[in-house]
Amino acid sequence: MKSSIDEIIGAFQNGDCFLILGHSDPDGDSLGSTIALGLFLRYQADKRVCMAKPLFWPGRYEFLQKHCNGREEVSNDGVDYVVILDCSSLDRVDWGDFDPKDFERTPKIVIDHHEEGIPFGDINWIDKKSAAVGEMIYEIFVQIGAEITPAISECLYLAILTDTGRFTYSNTSAKSLLISSELIKAGELDPSAIARHVYFNYSEEYLRNIGIALYNSRTYKNAKIVLLTLDKASVRSFSTTFDETEGIVDLAMSVRGVELAALFKEIGKDVNRVSMRSRGLVDVGSIAKELGGGGHFNASGCTLKMPLSLAREVILDRFETCLANC
Repeated sequence: MKSSIDEIIGAFQNGDCFLILGHSDPDGDSLGSTIALGLFLRYQADKRVCMAKPLFWPGRYEFLQKHCNGREEVSNDGVDYVVILDCSSLDRVDWGDFDPKDFERTPKIVIDHHEEGIPFGDINWIDKKSAAVGEMIYEIFVQIGAEITPAISECLYLAILTDTGRFTYSNTSAKSLLISSELIKAGELDPSAIARHVYFNYSEEYLRNIGIALYNSRTYKNAKIVLLTLDKASVRSFSTTFDETEGIVDLAMSVRGVELAALFKEIGKDVNRVSMRSRGLVDVGSIAKELGGGGHFNASGCTLKMPLSLAREVILDRFETCLANC
């Protein structure tokens, strides 16, 4: 019986045209994995490929845009497979300017590593032990015998670097470090250059958002819980937006003794996006899943359709309950 990875490789060999998609509000793993796979299929496997540009491209990852071609190479009726990376559910997919209705009958390949990942594709490979989808794409390339070019190594290294929190999260494994080492050697990478792009390249808007979130911070249970907030009024007052916010919640985890943290973004009337982090005592992925979201044990998120004050109460109540049960 074929394994999922064998089926995926077979589809890559048999198909001629591929549409590759990541998730909405893309992070380094989503973008890096998507582009790396697209580069291989187009230039090494000689396939027609579209790497759909996300609706919003985070400023810290702009240096990857040079690898992304947009949609000019494919038409809706010419796609053999839709490849969906780093998405635990269909509603998380960022279709860019494509209409998903045009691809309802197109076979779908899903490659994901989330705990709550539900197989929704025709071919599914969900590996919860992988720190990043970038690791899974690397495994595919090794099995195929693909050349790890400088561009591919840059993308996959970024995917692993960001989804392991610069190799500080608990999902960082020996495999993560080994693959990263191989990527550096194969692609002659300068890790410091990628780190500068991602972690030392903040916009003025991002700095203002940090200020707002920290000003609105609240601590509970002797600072074991930290809640940060970006409310609409403050964002509007400081002439910023909710676009540049990735990683702000991680600042709360630098507080001595903190076990749980959350960032609330009041993106609309009674609509709040919540990013959660855990030091390791509490599974915030299960909290997010209960509330309609998802993620990992130590990092997750959800959207709460309720007033901001109530959203904070909901998360705080669950945080306090979980800590009490530890």
